[in-house]
Amino acid sequence: KKYVLKENNDIYDEFYCSLYDDLVYDPNKNKFEMDEIKYNIKPNKSSKILDIGSGGGHHVNLFNKEGYKVEGLDKSKFMVDYAKKRYNKCNFKHGDATDAMVYPSNSFTTITCLYFTIYYIKNKKQFLQNCYDWLKPGGYLVIHLVNRDKFDPILNSADPLQLVSAQRHAKSRITNSLVKFKDFQYKANFNLDKTNNLAEFDETFKDDTTGHIRQNKHKLHMETQKHILSIAKNIGFILHGKIDMVATQYQYQYLYVLYKPE
Repeated sequence: KKYVLKENNDIYDEFYCSLYDDLVYDPNKNKFEMDEIKYNIKPNKSSKILDIGSGGGHHVNLFNKEGYKVEGLDKSKFMVDYAKKRYNKCNFKHGDATDAMVYPSNSFTTITCLYFTIYYIKNKKQFLQNCYDWLKPGGYLVIHLVNRDKFDPILNSADPLQLVSAQRHAKSRITNSLVKFKDFQYKANFNLDKTNNLAEFDETFKDDTTGHIRQNKHKLHMETQKHILSIAKNIGFILHGKIDMVATQYQYQYLYVLYKPE
């Protein structure tokens, strides 16, 4: 087809999963997150960890290599299959984190939800309630949240100044990415609609030979950090810590560590 549009759950098909790492994989960021989680939570060999939105499986693999019991959950079957193939010693499950029946109560000591995963979830109250129920008393939830007005939406693969944030040197916020692959061109653009707490991340793939175009429209539910944290607090979570990701070149992005009281 000359033009294909993919939205929401349909985006993560075989084609996109095969390219996903080329667009966003960042081993330095992953190691930073892993080290910070270990430092702030101090898991041990009896810990049981769940990574929600496990994608390509890299965080699950890092935890597994350290000897922790860990499982990845992703709602894209293609992503789960891709992760299983790549890391066949790790456990991955296909499922939706807003479905309370995916796991029994008190299953995990730590749950992680990293790299924008929470913004794909519309019903954050249900999601956070599930996390609370799935955690054992004394357990931790680590979520990635951003300052939606200031974070840098340029993809790593499109940022030539990775060591110095390009945003600092721009007169206005840069919201588009451009990457040249071997046989197609990739463009992405981020638009924020603050009034409705929505954002759209549009990606376009144009084939060099045929000129055929595939477009992905990611719909993100981007409430303020304060609003999301207030939902967590009302459910019963206690804020244990906030980790600034600026050291790994992710400005205005944070890991929040939430605690389920014993």
